[in-house]
Amino acid sequence: MNVRKAQVSFVVGEDRRLSEIISRSEIESLLRSLVKAGPVWAAVLDEDGMLLCRQGADTGLVPLEEFRHALLVEGEPQGTLVMAVDPSIGSAGEALALLARDALQFTITNNLKRMLTTEIHTTVVKESYDQLVETNKMLTASEKSYRDLAFSLEQQVEERTSELQKAYARMLQQEKLAAVGSLAAGMAHEINNPNGFVHSNLVTFSHYFERMRDMVNFYQMQIANNIPLHKLHLDSEQKRRELKLDYVISDSSELLKESIEGTERIARIVADLKSFSHVDESGYSDADLNIELERTLSVLVPQISPGTVIVRELQPLPLFGCNPGLISQAFLAIIQNAAQSRTEALKIHVSSRCTAHEIVIGIADNGCGISAHNITRVFEPFFTTHEVGCGTGMGLTVARDIVQAAGGSIVIDSVESTGTAVTIRFPLVK
Repeated sequence: MNVRKAQVSFVVGEDRRLSEIISRSEIESLLRSLVKAGPVWAAVLDEDGMLLCRQGADTGLVPLEEFRHALLVEGEPQGTLVMAVDPSIGSAGEALALLARDALQFTITNNLKRMLTTEIHTTVVKESYDQLVETNKMLTASEKSYRDLAFSLEQQVEERTSELQKAYARMLQQEKLAAVGSLAAGMAHEINNPNGFVHSNLVTFSHYFERMRDMVNFYQMQIANNIPLHKLHLDSEQKRRELKLDYVISDSSELLKESIEGTERIARIVADLKSFSHVDESGYSDADLNIELERTLSVLVPQISPGTVIVRELQPLPLFGCNPGLISQAFLAIIQNAAQSRTEALKIHVSSRCTAHEIVIGIADNGCGISAHNITRVFEPFFTTHEVGCGTGMGLTVARDIVQAAGGSIVIDSVESTGTAVTIRFPLVK
């Protein structure tokens, strides 16, 4: 017999052939093990009776007993398992046939579910990724133009003083936009994961809904035609089997449960970002700096390398009068630097304490550290050791200005190849 080659299609709702759902290698592995257990030969046929795979051979020495079992796709026969055994093994032949059928059926069901979800999820994630790549290209080009401007300012200070002031103001705004862009990329990835499978589930459920609507319309039409009750019952049961409603109803509950969990996860992510941004607040207010640190760490999770250890030693603090949104932006810039200081085995230590006169915030890491030559320049506008496109050189400058505007001070201690410690102090005003 000719062996049919699989041509895989991933259109949701399309009826699929058995060869598109389960590969020859999966069938071959199971049949090979089955033949070793006793049968003379075993084979799997597709819905047209064409051979997909066969293991073992008939010697023709003794008459064989043959077993056939249907393989189902969404409740409908889409293939056949055929097995031939020596009659002398008795009832063990039927048991082996049933065991092999169940194993094949389990693989078919799992493969079908994976095929239905993978394509939609991949499409949603790829579309969002392409949009983010394009946005990143635009931001990188914008950053490079400002870097070029900063390089030329040393030779044009006197005649370009007013331009420098304007460029500095624009750069402060650019740093805010860069921080927002960085957060948006991480949050988009976090949101797209649950959004992908929620979208996939809803698309699948829409097909299920069409089947249920067809069943309702069929039933109403039968009643309108005054079909006898006995015939109505038979026709309805036949239509129910055609639409595979038993499978649809059982799977719909699971789809809706997963979708609800996905939307709840998205709501938590959005709530964390909203709390961090203080979008509903404005200006000066009393803030718990421990809460601002926790919110900052929460929104930075997507940007922190897997395996990073974050140690929190946060002691109770009194409320501090400040602009919480700006303070969170300062914490964000400092913790982002710590998160980028090392790719593996990174440890970030965040602490807070209160003395009789001040609140002390500490953020330390075991990263690459800062050289003695550069430690005096870390607060300079536009200074950065990152490559073009990986930083504006304004993060620590903005953080220092925010801390000083709140009446505090910031100090950085660092040892190259060992780590960096940032200490922020805010005075308590009685």
